[in-house]
Amino acid sequence: MAQRRPKGQIALSAGIFALGVLVLVGAADLPAGGGYAQVGPGVVPRIVGAGLVLLGAMLLREALTGGYRGVDEDAELHLPMDWTAFAWVSGGILAYGFLVERAGFLIASTLLFVAVARGFASRRWLSNALVGLAVAAFIFAVFNYALGLQLPAGVLKGILP
Repeated sequence: MAQRRPKGQIALSAGIFALGVLVLVGAADLPAGGGYAQVGPGVVPRIVGAGLVLLGAMLLREALTGGYRGVDEDAELHLPMDWTAFAWVSGGILAYGFLVERAGFLIASTLLFVAVARGFASRRWLSNALVGLAVAAFIFAVFNYALGLQLPAGVLKGILP
């Protein structure tokens, strides 16, 4: 029996691999060494690019040897698309892009968390907002105060030190 090679899985795997290569090519001109921290702006893109290349290669190997294990692609074809979830997550991402500079990281990230949670069928608006705010505040504090990198404060500029 000929081995099954699902075209969609091969395309996805090759796309992830190619994205990793593009990230590595883009990061090639960035300096790896830095000043005080000894870590330059090229370190993280190189790590992400290498991770994407590795992940893409592993997925491509699996796709070429019979398809992703544990995934019944024929059954997946018959599942309906959840357009409501897609709209909530996509809308949250788009709103985040528009709001992060204007409203600030804390507000935009909290709204993104609420939108994605709603996309995953959660209707606990207040608890989602509180959890999103807590996660965003922790990330904001780590970047702004521990690492010395400035995330946008937006409308909270006068409140946040």
